[in-house]
Amino acid sequence: MRGSQRLTPPTQVDRLIQAYPELKSGRFAVVADFEDPKHMELVQLIRVSDQARCVLNHERGRAETGLTCLEFGTGSPDDAIVINNEAAAHWYLKRDWRPYDLLIMSIQSPKRSLAAEITVAAGPPQTRLAAHASIPLERGWNVIRLDLAEIGERIPLDDIQEIRFSVTGFSKPVDLCLDDILLTGNREDLFGDSTNREAGLYVQRVGRRWKIGAGRPGADFELTFANGQIVEWYNLAADPYRLRNLVRGAALGPSPVVVGPSGAHDHDFTRFGGAVAVSSKIVEMNAVRAVVVAEWRFVEDPESAKGALDHRPFQRWVYTIYPTGQMYVAVTATSAVKSWSPHLGLAVTLSTTPEDDLQTFVPTQAEESEGGRPPIYGTVRSKGSDALLLYVLDDSDKKVRITESTADTDSASTVADHISLVAVAEGAAKDVQAWSCHILLGTDGEVAYEEALARAVDYANPAALRMELGSIMPVGGEHGDKDGFDPATGCYMIAPDQGDVRFVIDGRQQPRISPVFQIIGTEDRKAWVYVDHLIFDQIGHDAQGNLIFQLPEVIRKPTMVEVIPAPAG
Repeated sequence: MRGSQRLTPPTQVDRLIQAYPELKSGRFAVVADFEDPKHMELVQLIRVSDQARCVLNHERGRAETGLTCLEFGTGSPDDAIVINNEAAAHWYLKRDWRPYDLLIMSIQSPKRSLAAEITVAAGPPQTRLAAHASIPLERGWNVIRLDLAEIGERIPLDDIQEIRFSVTGFSKPVDLCLDDILLTGNREDLFGDSTNREAGLYVQRVGRRWKIGAGRPGADFELTFANGQIVEWYNLAADPYRLRNLVRGAALGPSPVVVGPSGAHDHDFTRFGGAVAVSSKIVEMNAVRAVVVAEWRFVEDPESAKGALDHRPFQRWVYTIYPTGQMYVAVTATSAVKSWSPHLGLAVTLSTTPEDDLQTFVPTQAEESEGGRPPIYGTVRSKGSDALLLYVLDDSDKKVRITESTADTDSASTVADHISLVAVAEGAAKDVQAWSCHILLGTDGEVAYEEALARAVDYANPAALRMELGSIMPVGGEHGDKDGFDPATGCYMIAPDQGDVRFVIDGRQQPRISPVFQIIGTEDRKAWVYVDHLIFDQIGHDAQGNLIFQLPEVIRKPTMVEVIPAPAG
């Protein structure tokens, strides 16, 4: 027929991409989808019970990706399917998984209460390492997604030897189906350009993780968020190939910890609940900053996480991250329940190695600033990684002290030792406790002790802006009411006068380091910003549409800032 086109049927690759959104980047590998009989060359059955069997089934495969799957019958938790290359002749298991971010597989379960036990092993037999995951299954098809970054913390991803699969949670023999074992490089730049860090702030999704970083002199960093926590910090100025994770085996924090009478601390909150329901999201990302909100709710067991969580014990973080390496964090946490009232502290933690020339500094009596409050702060310097972490606490409504704590691990352990700076609020424990703090992710060679102190003083004693047009917005708390500075976000809050703002920030007595300003009520209206009468174009809008901008330099003199709204329309 003239003008007609013959429709070609979708290929197997097309079907896989359609069924699994993570494959749309185009960088993926099929371990086995069982549509090709050669894939069975990878499969070995570890038979313990008489019911153990594995066969190709040409009718029960996941319908979206083909009709064939691997049917696994099991009568014992020790029955297992092993995917490896021992009998491979025409089809092979990839051994180098470093280019990929997720291991995906589909499992059909006949009922709830079963759990898939998945183990990935790497390395030669004499030194083999394994990473294990236990995944509860729902009835029907389950798509399992395993984060390779988490697996890579336990085994070398460049020498994968086998994938082992078994089932627990049954009293009678069961049959399951296994389909579509896939590797995918699931990465996407959500903001900025992660390959061109000179462009400023970037946000990248890598599997189920987020990477937030920037490339600027003295603030060349990258953070990785997983389950609402910062689990990686790379100082890219000294470590451009990301060889040394400064948070290896821990979370950077700031993390609520239980502080004992002796000052020792631990992370054991099991009396709040036996499991954690995690929620996290990026609420803001622009040229000025990225904002991440995360919450942990403690529950009695994973199943109860599906119910109402509003009244469960919780820990909540709001991270505000600037391309200058400045991070401000608001932390709110349950600190008492009927059966338990622990005394809480707030800890930041770095890993250490025997090769590290690590230095910590916690002032026993914080230095006084001229005419201002003494800052409550501490620093950790990793000489081997040329990295500096500065930790400053807001104590506007409570007395706070910072102590140093170390955690030693067994010499045979592969997990690094750790050092923490722990902020402890004096006074009786409350039902809910809140902190605000400032963390600088810097380069040791760039930030001397004097500058670290100056930055801590700057946070503890915000500038008194001289307003000519507009007004300072109260933030809350006795100290915040006077200066409009929000210690939870690092912003000076200003209300315009009929759309106009003009003020002077003076850095002669106290240097003002990369200050940030938020103009309330601008509602996404365009505006021009001038600094000492020169146009300033690094501006953005927060999640509510308010204008925000950061002056990236150190202010050491009177500096005039003007905001002029663009004409409507």
